[in-house]
Amino acid sequence: MSRQNESTVLFDALGPKGRRNSNIASIISAVVILGVLAFAASVLADEGFFEASRWVNPLDALVVETTWIPAILDTLTAFALGSVLALILGVLFGFGRISRFALTRWASTGYVQFFRALPLILLIWISFTIDGHFGFTSDTLGWSSDTRRLTFLVLGLGIYNGAVLAEILRAGVAALPPGQAMAGYAVGLTHGQVQRLIVLPQVLRNMLPAVLAQLVILLKDTSLGYVITYPELLHSANIIGRDYSNSFLQALVIAAFIYFVMAYALSKLVVLVERKMRKKTAAPKAAAQLESEITAGQGSGAAILP
Repeated sequence: MSRQNESTVLFDALGPKGRRNSNIASIISAVVILGVLAFAASVLADEGFFEASRWVNPLDALVVETTWIPAILDTLTAFALGSVLALILGVLFGFGRISRFALTRWASTGYVQFFRALPLILLIWISFTIDGHFGFTSDTLGWSSDTRRLTFLVLGLGIYNGAVLAEILRAGVAALPPGQAMAGYAVGLTHGQVQRLIVLPQVLRNMLPAVLAQLVILLKDTSLGYVITYPELLHSANIIGRDYSNSFLQALVIAAFIYFVMAYALSKLVVLVERKMRKKTAAPKAAAQLESEITAGQGSGAAILP
């Protein structure tokens, strides 16, 4: 299917007048956006934002080595650990929501609904504050200050995003044609075997782009470690801004650019994985045909019963 055909699947193709109006609207939008950007650049220029002297200190080799690089590594560490925890919790509670046991379903649903409703920053701050009052990690485990902050940032990221991923998994299972599971039961597989051998591989393949997109959000959410002074990018930019007061905004812009580069790289990975999954995923027609065959077989079996 060509790109032009893809763009007109859900609506009629524009006629000459529609294309003309669309072009006029595009030109007006471009002019407005460029005008806003030009105004913002003018205001920043009047404040000396583009002066080279204000960019020298944040980009100094020593600052890059002692502050920016460790901040990037700390950010990626929190992202990696938070992603692993979120994926584990997402799989556990996602399948818990579709479990055959009512107690497991209720507990999993409660976890998903409760933690999805909480602001992530509140979840991180409450857990960190509770530990500050009782000293569970620092007193009982002897953890350092940075390890303690990393722990509660990862817990917040993992618990919240795990609830989101669990809902993505549940929706993926619900979207799978029921004939897939019915075929497994027809050959004598148990419920657990059907979920592990038939449902899970297909669901993981189908929902992988959505999972990766959520991990991009998790990467940006590591900036919330700022509230507990975890040394990630935003916190490090604030330190540089305090050390060089005339370069505070420049440090924030540099941090924003680094976040953009990392998030953009993950976004491109999402697109790449989605293309590969689209090529490997079986056609919906084949799944529908399998389901119809199983249904027809059950109907013929019921017809011969007395």
